[in-house]
Amino acid sequence: MDFKMEKDGTKVKVTLGGVINEDAEIPLQKIAGDLAASTSATFNFAQVKSINSLGVRAFVTFLRSIEDGRDIGFEECVPDVIMQMNMIPSFKGKALIKSFYVNYVSPVTEKTQRILVETGSLPPKTMPTPPNCPDSGDPMETEELEEEYFAFLMR
Repeated sequence: MDFKMEKDGTKVKVTLGGVINEDAEIPLQKIAGDLAASTSATFNFAQVKSINSLGVRAFVTFLRSIEDGRDIGFEECVPDVIMQMNMIPSFKGKALIKSFYVNYVSPVTEKTQRILVETGSLPPKTMPTPPNCPDSGDPMETEELEEEYFAFLMR
């Protein structure tokens, strides 16, 4: 796992990348130390390729260590991150989900499209409206079962 930090006063943005696995523990400890004086931390997951069970455990432990007295936000959550939040609620912890990606597919043309959804644009406990296929004009469907993929929005 690699990461990049951007500080703006007491606000920090952490962009995570690569694979979150058993090797993530040391970088996450470094991030935790660097967040000591921050009041707000936003994690960007756009460059995360995958997460395994040991990476989930390391991330949950990390998140628990930084949550007290700090606002936490997640942005550009990729499908692997969404699936982990849905299966293991402690992966999200107290974080506010700011945005996430949804993979859509056209049942007619099989064309795929990845859409970034800004959570603030959705009414509470509401799934986003699927786009229409740019080729056929028909509504697209999520690659995953909607009820399962969007479960984190319903909590």
